[in-house]
Amino acid sequence: MKAFRRYAREERAARLEVVDIPKPKTGEVLLKVSYCGICGSDLHAWLNHKGYESVLPEVTFGHEFSATVVETGSGVSNWKTDDQAVMIALQTHHDENDPYCRMRLPQLSSRRRVQGLHLDGGMAEYVCVEEEFLLPIPQGLDLELAALTEPLSVAEHCIGNRTPIGPDDKVIISGPGIIGLLCAISARSRGAEVIISGTERDEATRLTAARTIGFETLVVGPGHPPLHEQITAYFPDGADALVEASGSAHALADAWQSVHANGTVTAVALYSRTIDFDLTQFLRKQIDLRTSYASSKEDYLRAFKLLQDGAVDASVLTQNYSLADAEQGFIDSENLEATKVLLDCS
Repeated sequence: MKAFRRYAREERAARLEVVDIPKPKTGEVLLKVSYCGICGSDLHAWLNHKGYESVLPEVTFGHEFSATVVETGSGVSNWKTDDQAVMIALQTHHDENDPYCRMRLPQLSSRRRVQGLHLDGGMAEYVCVEEEFLLPIPQGLDLELAALTEPLSVAEHCIGNRTPIGPDDKVIISGPGIIGLLCAISARSRGAEVIISGTERDEATRLTAARTIGFETLVVGPGHPPLHEQITAYFPDGADALVEASGSAHALADAWQSVHANGTVTAVALYSRTIDFDLTQFLRKQIDLRTSYASSKEDYLRAFKLLQDGAVDASVLTQNYSLADAEQGFIDSENLEATKVLLDCS
């Protein structure tokens, strides 16, 4: 089979290779992959960025995929041939002695792993996944759309669990990458009014996509007024909540200026450097500064519901590449020339 694999712990050291189709072990399911998304974590690993030292030097990338069962290993009872599934990406084997499992936050356990970084993932024609980490795709949900379940679950965790957002709340999403856009969709589904901000580099693809699916957008950065000045035209008293999804240290440090007193700032992005910011400004406005990391099973189930309800327009948000063109998909993602790359692995 074909697989897009990292072959060394070096920058851009990945290529399409021909490898054996894996055999499912006890408790595992062999799946034929339909679509697999390129995630920001995949990009960081591909570029060998700091903070990704745990990624295997040789591994098949990919943790956001939809697939169909072709074979099951011994001990598997809940899956049969032709069933359709998505995978829980951050995997922690359930253990009632683990406090994070008891809290239904297994993604916070120190035992967690990411399939596609710490073991072979779904940027391939076939992949084996342990039964424990598979979820059935709801009947009638298109496999291409289902490939967005994992990133949408991250947005659902951020908006549904970590950021208090309800009807008529005023929300800023800083950063129009796919997680930012999906956070905006999640917030809108709860009745919030949402503004999305980005830089001039985002204008050609990501901010255009945001406007196409019905969001107001603002451009920030050199040559433009700061966000807190622009946002007064929409939210004169400041936003109730700001979700920082860009990974910009400056955007997070300045977030307090765009949120009213007693509001919330939630960081859902990963940051490449230590952030220096004036905590006293957050304190004097009693702004609740939070973080949101990954997702759990309940978030995936809510993501399924949003997808079934038609909240996500994949025709605007995704661009399809063949598995053979995976490297180009990574390059275009890095250069912001695609909002969300889906690899067609079929």
